[in-house]
Order: sequence, then C-alpha cells, then structure tokens
Amino acid sequence: MISSAEQLDLHAFAPTLRRSHIIRAVWLMLACLCAWVPLEGAVTLHGHRYIPLPEVASRFGMDHTWRIRGQEASIHSKWSNLRFTLHQSHFTYNGQKVYLGEPIALSGGVLHVTEVDYENTIKPLFFPQQYDPKPKLYHIVLDPGHGGKDSGAQNASLKLKEKYLAMDLAKRVKARLERYGYKVTLTRTDDRYIPLADRPEFANRVNADLFVSLHFNAITNAKVDGIETYVFTPAGHASTNAKTADKRTYPGNRDAPWSMLAGYHIQSQMINKTKADDRGVKKARFAVLKTLNCPGVLVEGGFVSHPREGRNIGSSAYRDKLADAIVAGILNYQKAINRARGIDS
Repeated sequence: MISSAEQLDLHAFAPTLRRSHIIRAVWLMLACLCAWVPLEGAVTLHGHRYIPLPEVASRFGMDHTWRIRGQEASIHSKWSNLRFTLHQSHFTYNGQKVYLGEPIALSGGVLHVTEVDYENTIKPLFFPQQYDPKPKLYHIVLDPGHGGKDSGAQNASLKLKEKYLAMDLAKRVKARLERYGYKVTLTRTDDRYIPLADRPEFANRVNADLFVSLHFNAITNAKVDGIETYVFTPAGHASTNAKTADKRTYPGNRDAPWSMLAGYHIQSQMINKTKADDRGVKKARFAVLKTLNCPGVLVEGGFVSHPREGRNIGSSAYRDKLADAIVAGILNYQKAINRARGIDS
C-alpha cells in the first residue's frame, strides 16, 4: 500500500526518470508550465482575491469534478485527490486535512479559494520546484516545548507533564535522525525554562535548515483528541483558531511554501502511523515560528487530557511510534526538496 506521503512523491516532478516514467514526466512538465501562467478569472470576495477551482485544476493538469453541485468539488488525478466544500476553511488532500486562511467561496457557479491560499498552501504541495531559494536539509533544530517553571499541558491523574513528554520525544527523534546522518540540535537538553522568543533565535544562530517544535495538548473538554501540526500564518489572513487578520509580514513568512511542505509530510505520517484523529495542518502566529529564518513547524502530538490518548502518550511504545512518524515525515520532506532541486532520490 502506498502512503499518502508517497503518493505526493509520485506526483512531484523528477528530471531523471526510467523509460516507463517518461509519459508521466512530460505530463508533469506541461502542468508545471501551466502553473507558471497567471491565474485568470480572479474575483474579489470578502476583501480577498479568490480564484476558481476549475482554473486551479487546469494549471495543475488535473480534473475538476462536482461531488455535490454548488457545494462540494474535487480536483483529482491518478495520484492525487483534493476535496473542497463550500464555506469550509480546510480541504483534504488524499484524505489528510489541510487548513486554509479563508473559507472556500462560491462565485459564478464554481467554488473559489484565495490567491494567498493557492500560493502558500496548495501549490507548494504540488510544485515546490517553483519556489526560490530552495532549502537544503542537514541541520535540524528540535524544540522540546515548555520546561522549568513552565510545565505545559498536564494530566494529574495520569501523572503526565508536557515538558517531560516533549523532552523525551525530542530525544527519540534526535537519535533516529542522527542515524540518517543529520545534524540535530535541541533548544534545551534538560528541564529548564527558555523564553519563547529565544527558541527561534537559537535556531537562527546555529543556521538551522528546519525547526520542529514538539508539544502535547490539553483542554478542559476531555472528549477532544487528535494530532495537529502548525505552520506560520500568511500575511493578511487570520490564523486557524483566530478571527483577526494581520497584514504584517514576519521572517517566518519567507519560507511559507517549505514550511507547508514539511508540515504536510509530518502530519500525514503521524496520522498514518498512529491512527489518531486528524486535526489537520493548521496556521498560527506562534512566537516560536514568527522570527525563524528557516522552514518551521509546531507539532501537537495529541491531548494528554483525553483518557485514551493520554494513556497512549504516557506509553514509551507510543512515543516511539510518534518519533518514527516525525522522522518519516522529515525524510519525505527531504525527498520533495531533492526533487525540487533536480536531484533524483
């Protein structure tokens, strides 16, 4: 069975292919050339520029099909299936949930997404080779959330504290990545408090190629569970869990396409390997992502406040599974970068 992340890899263009892949390569090159052409049919809705999904499908060399006319549509090919629903602030890509900055709108009888979402969320998953500069991936900074006086999320009945869980997960991920030859640095190596702003500053200082902040969730509603991954919110859009937009651009916006690509792969692998509820790839202006000079994501590996998920998180075997998934996601991100750089991996 091919995983959703592997399906994305198959859809990406690689310049050096075996004879059996030549037809697919030509199709993808044509699609890439189409994607470079400025999108037509854009309209202004609710203060944002929106573009029609049939036009997006055309630029991607894919088909557009109504599932429920006027309500739900899909953009699809042999390898990929994106589903969009009117008024929803997310779409699904091969079953994985990805959040947009603005809701899907209806105009002229077809569904539309904003130009910002097209450029920062959708297109990076298919055509990362169109974005420059292209990153390398060797030095990874892992950021175990909280620490010291800041315990983070807690479950007293299960004796769980986020600061210890995040540290343990970071060490597991670090050991695995190092086996693949990556240089890995932690923002903290013991139980100490580090101000939020100091964490991305550290990543910048050591010239990190990727920043991954590791966390666990908690909420008063013990029925809420699931895994989610955050990338930095594009300028002019509201974050996933906020209503107010911010038009300012921050350093964390510069690598938006690559952060989205990394976030998608990591989230996809965590859901595939743990079978946890998919809370999606979301957008937030977290302090640890705001001033980064490299691609970055923040992972919420589940809710310690949920009885079943909390017990899972408290299990060493489950944290091994999470670590394996995060590493698998990073490796798939590496493959996508290689192809964007013209390296057949």
